[in-house]
Amino acid sequence: MLTHQNRYLVRFAWKSIRRNTGRSFFIVFSVSLAVVIAVWVVAFFDGLNSQIEEAVVNTNTGFFQIQEPNYAKTTDSSEPVEYSSDFQKKLEKKPVISFSPELVLDGNISTPEGAAGLVVLGIVPEWHQNFLPVGKKIISGNFLTSQDEFEVVIGKELSDAFKFKVGDQMVLNYQDKIGELRSEILNIKGIYHYNSPGFQKRFIYINQKTWQTLFLNQDSGKILFNRVAVMTPSLVEKPLLKRNLEGTSLKIKTWKQLNPEMAVVLEFHDGMIKFFFLIIGFTITMTILTPVRMLWQERFKELKMMNIVGVSVGKFWKIGLYESILMIILSGCFSVFMLFLIIGYQSFHGVDFRYLNDGVSIERAGIKLPGIIYPLLSPNQVVITFLFVFIVLGSSYIWSIHRTLKKLGQES
Repeated sequence: MLTHQNRYLVRFAWKSIRRNTGRSFFIVFSVSLAVVIAVWVVAFFDGLNSQIEEAVVNTNTGFFQIQEPNYAKTTDSSEPVEYSSDFQKKLEKKPVISFSPELVLDGNISTPEGAAGLVVLGIVPEWHQNFLPVGKKIISGNFLTSQDEFEVVIGKELSDAFKFKVGDQMVLNYQDKIGELRSEILNIKGIYHYNSPGFQKRFIYINQKTWQTLFLNQDSGKILFNRVAVMTPSLVEKPLLKRNLEGTSLKIKTWKQLNPEMAVVLEFHDGMIKFFFLIIGFTITMTILTPVRMLWQERFKELKMMNIVGVSVGKFWKIGLYESILMIILSGCFSVFMLFLIIGYQSFHGVDFRYLNDGVSIERAGIKLPGIIYPLLSPNQVVITFLFVFIVLGSSYIWSIHRTLKKLGQES
């Protein structure tokens, strides 16, 4: 509870703020603008990084891949591992959200329209649909089932480039397990429209039965895998996932190891955030310190008169303390209002950068970069930014009061 004297000093501090309306508003606006800029820069890059990460993990990568040791070293598909019930139990534990056992085969097609290299994925269709929504993005025909034989689902970009339609046949060229060159006719069952043009032109899907017949020359009747793509909440779940797989020889790789080019992009963005924070921090300090210092310098004569009539130095410190608290409250309310308007709007509607490239999507390493960026606001970044700015504001008041009272003491 404030004493009667302290309540009077609070009212005095409030009157001082109102008496210097222009300068007080400038300080409040400067503090609020600093908070908004700092939070917006971090929210913008966090949103961009999150969208890039989402784009990467949605390219048959997942946050993690559990790979058969030989495949992990050489990407050689000739030694697939059986997907056992014991292994499935390990994957059904937290933090795994969804997963897809995959067999991987590099191939190509050659037609009068041209040639293209392909990644042929042998999947369990029912499981893969829970992992990626490719099955829901079929624009023509149907998705695979486990019983299909020599059926394939291809991307729209590949079908457009080679004039393929549902029901057509495509000739896949590849090397089988023993290294022999082979060609096989596959019937196009469906065409999907999902992810980037590069993704649609590169990845085609067949079921495990067809893949094993093509590459191993026989269907084992079992589910095999070179890799298991795994979705988790984030990369921080790696220790828990690793602990679940103890006792196996399987290797765990993150999407950053699988796509180092995009990992470098995100690290660059993180560096940009730190760089911006340094600049913003210096600007904030100078923007706040200067007007606060001038504000207390203008009060010197007033403080000198109050000191003559018996007002103690301790009360001056209390007035400054209460004034700084009131300014922090005003700045905080104004900052929240501005953040609600700016970031609140952009979080739903995004920041549109598509006009920079005439609406054409930009790809890096086969990943489509977002054209509309949605800032991502986290409580941690808001709290840290507010604390930093308000510490600067409070320090500015302490320094200004100290300098003014020191001068007052020298002239007394």
